[in-house]
This record gives sequence, structure tokens and C-alpha cells, in this order.
Amino acid sequence: MHSNKLFNRTRWQLAGWYAIVLGLLLGICGVAVYQVVFHTQRYILQQKLQSLAGTLHDTIEPQLQQPGQLSSSFKTILPGLCLWNENCYSSGNEGARHTARVFQQEGYYLRFLDESGRVLATSGEQPNVLKRFAPGEFWQILNCSKGDRFYQISVLLRTKDGWPWGYLQIGRSLKEWDAYLNTLRLFLFLGLPFAILLVGGSSWWLAGVAMRPIYQSYRQMQQFTSDAAHELRTPLAVIQTTVEDTRLAEDLTEVNQNLDIIERQNIRLSRLVKDLLFICRIEQQQIQTQLQSCCLNDLICDLVEELAGLAMIVEVELKLEIRASQAVVILGDEAQLYRMVTNLITNGINYTPAGGIILAILDGTDKEAIIQVQDTGVGIAPAEQTRIFDRFYRVQSDRSRATGGTGLGLSIASAIAVAHQGSIQVQSELGKGSTFTIRLPLK
Repeated sequence: MHSNKLFNRTRWQLAGWYAIVLGLLLGICGVAVYQVVFHTQRYILQQKLQSLAGTLHDTIEPQLQQPGQLSSSFKTILPGLCLWNENCYSSGNEGARHTARVFQQEGYYLRFLDESGRVLATSGEQPNVLKRFAPGEFWQILNCSKGDRFYQISVLLRTKDGWPWGYLQIGRSLKEWDAYLNTLRLFLFLGLPFAILLVGGSSWWLAGVAMRPIYQSYRQMQQFTSDAAHELRTPLAVIQTTVEDTRLAEDLTEVNQNLDIIERQNIRLSRLVKDLLFICRIEQQQIQTQLQSCCLNDLICDLVEELAGLAMIVEVELKLEIRASQAVVILGDEAQLYRMVTNLITNGINYTPAGGIILAILDGTDKEAIIQVQDTGVGIAPAEQTRIFDRFYRVQSDRSRATGGTGLGLSIASAIAVAHQGSIQVQSELGKGSTFTIRLPLK
């Protein structure tokens, strides 16, 4: 297959298109994965900040008296809170202690602003440069001078009388989040070409695997075309030569002899064409198999009786052995089964030298019928046993041609066995003979 330019070009095209399509799908999946991770991480961050903001809002708002004014109770509620006009200190009060400790962690901060945006108190590490406060923005992304980013939530606070007091702002650094997303982007960016390379290599291999049976069929078609042309060339050449001789012949006897030759070659061509049509139609299931109950005991006995004379002519002994304890009945086409076994027996006769023995055996199990044809002929080499059921294939072409065979007998037998949901195998050894075994399901 590697030496065939047509199949190599097709293989490259299949691998290329497969890699392109799968690469696009992987790219789309990569973008989808990135978007899912991005939105999931942002949702988790929003839930965290919103939970902190809600907890502080519910704890602090009942303590608010006047807009823009912080009472001393804020220091006990939020240990570590730094007022704009006082030094920062830590408190041992347990109220809201767990929530307050969050802002002592790296990356978190807390701020209180009045309605004008003036900072009243802070907690945690504050960003160096923040974007101007926008009262209407609930969520904000703030960019610092060092390139860091913060995600911030702003919540409006009211006094216990319902007047607007100011704003509570809670933020968290996006440094870890951005690093995680950058790593994910780098992994997807570098992983996609590597995945495409792997897909391309796999596509090349898979294309070869997928095209192997196609190439085998292509080779069989080439071999079939070559063999068919070879089979047709000889009788056509004989007919052409005979016609030319007939035109020059003056004796009526010679003309009649030439016409006999043409008739024999025409019969050979007709038989060849009919065999080919039969194989093609039975393989394509264009021949309606007339299923009926067939007793293989009677069929084998009749065949051995009919072919005994042919075996005697070539000085070969044909025997029958019925090993089944009862009648073996299957559902099939009697004419096709008759032809299948006939081909195997005549094949054994043609390839068994004088003095040899051919044994036809009928046996069976609870599920299948077994027909065996054993001969003491020339045998078949192991390398040829896988090809003997191919059309026109002969183990010994010169000897088979002498018997008038076309090389289609075993192909027809195999096609008939398959059409009856059966199988046919061969076991052979050079110089010792062959055994063909047919297995057919019982009725």
C-alpha cells in the first residue's frame, strides 16, 4: 500500500482532514473549558465576597447612628479596623471575629466610605492605586499601579432610621486567580498543537488501518482482472487462430474439426462467465436461495455414486463414510449444496495422483452438520492455504489447466457455504494431502 501513489495520497488527505476537523473540535472544546473555568471561578469569588459583605452588613447596620460617622463600637465588632483619624490596634472581642480575620489574610481588604467617597476606615492591605469610586457599581475590577488587580463589591449601608450612611467595600486580589487562568491558557495554547500532532499521527495510522481492507479489495480486483484476462486470452486466441485456419481450409473435414474446436472453446468461455456471474450474484445475495429440508445423507451418497466413475478413470479410489448416528438434515438449497460438495470432490480427484484415496465423510453435532473431503493428493503449502478460495487461484496451474478447471471451484464452494451461514476450512500438508471441512447449521 505504501508504494501505491493513489492510496498514499488518499491516506494523507484522510489524515489531514481528520486532524483539521479534530483540531477545530479540540480548539472549540478548549475555549469552552476555559470559559467554564473562568465563569466558575468568578462565581465562587462573587459568592465569597457577597457572603462576607452580607454578614458584615447585617452585623454593622444596626450600629449606625448618623450618616458618615463611625462609632467606637466598630472597633469591637471588627478587630484590626483602622479609622482615618486614629492608630490601628487589635481587639480581643469575639464578635464577628471570624469574619474580621478574613481581612487579615493576604489579598483581602475592607473599607468604609461616606456618600461622597471619602475613606472612613480600612482593614487589610489596601491597594496602592484604586480607580475612582463609582457609587452605582455593585461589582468592580480595580487595577493597581503594580499591575495587580482586585475584585471588589460595594454595598450601601443605612442608619437604623433608614437614611443612607455610606458604603461598605470588600475586595480580594485577583493575583492567584489571574495566575491560575494564565496557566490554563498556556496549557491550552501549548497543548493544542501537541494534541493536533498526536491526532495527526493517530490519523495517519488509523487511515492506514481503515484503508487496509480497501487496499486488499483493490489488490483482489487487480488480481481478478489480471487472472480473468489471462483465462479469457487463451480460448480467445485459440478461437482466433482456428477462424484464420478455417478461412484457408479447403477440406470440409478440416473445417468441421475447426468448428468443433471453436465450439469447445465457446463452451469453456460460457462456463467461465456463468461461474463468475454465479459467484457475484450469490455474494451480493441476488440469487434467491430456495430453502428446504435437505438430507445430507442422501446428497452425499448420490454424489459419491455419481463421481465414482470419474475417480475410476484417473485411477483414484472414492470412498464414503457416514459417521453421524442419525440422518443429518439442514435447511438449504439442495442444488447449491450439491454443487458445493461436487466441487470439493472433483477438486480432490484432479489433484490426487493415481492410486490415491478420496474419502467423503458426513458427521454432525447437536448444532451443526460437518462434511469433510479428505484426499491423499499433492497437498497445499501453508502460504497458499489462505488464497486457495480466491477466484482463479491455482496451486498447480499447469496440472489444473490440463483437467480443464477454471480456478473458480473452491471460490464457488466457499460462497455457497457462506450463503448458508456456514464456513469452509482447509488443512493440508505438502505431499500428504488435504482435508476440506464444511460446517453448516442444522435445521
